[in-house]
Amino acid sequence: FLDSGNYMLITGTDFNDGAINFSTCHYVERERYEQDRNIQIHNGSILITKDGTLGKVAYVQGLSMPATLNAGVFNVQIKDANNVDEKYLFQYLKAPFLMDYVDKKATGGTIKHLNQSILVDFPVILPQRSEQTLIGAFFQQLDNLITLHQRKPFLMKWRTSDANRNQTNRLVL
Repeated sequence: FLDSGNYMLITGTDFNDGAINFSTCHYVERERYEQDRNIQIHNGSILITKDGTLGKVAYVQGLSMPATLNAGVFNVQIKDANNVDEKYLFQYLKAPFLMDYVDKKATGGTIKHLNQSILVDFPVILPQRSEQTLIGAFFQQLDNLITLHQRKPFLMKWRTSDANRNQTNRLVL
């Protein structure tokens, strides 16, 4: 791995709450990037960890350079974009359905592994494409709202009241 370069390497440790933290990514040489087109990613790619911490899902946005994956991450490829909305699929995979499935099907002893054959058999409910788009957008807005509120400074002040001569602290938001 390189500390800088023109080809980014994304690993499962770069996943952060459904997104990629590009500042933690390492880099690889061009030859490593070109080894396999199936693991070259782009904005809109859906990634799933398959070793160690299983089933973490990330949606790639804001990628500004060529990037590839290490061996511990799956790149989910949608065969028919006319029937599957990528943001819906991301939200569906991020929901508890995948983790419940993975917990039952993962292989290995101490360190669990998610095999491609297991993931390929994962059942995904697919409503009409138009409904998928609405569902995906709804959950993305919900995620954005949650993120916004997590960043909002938590201001509080304590008020002391003397009710019936008992000191009571109340949290006022």
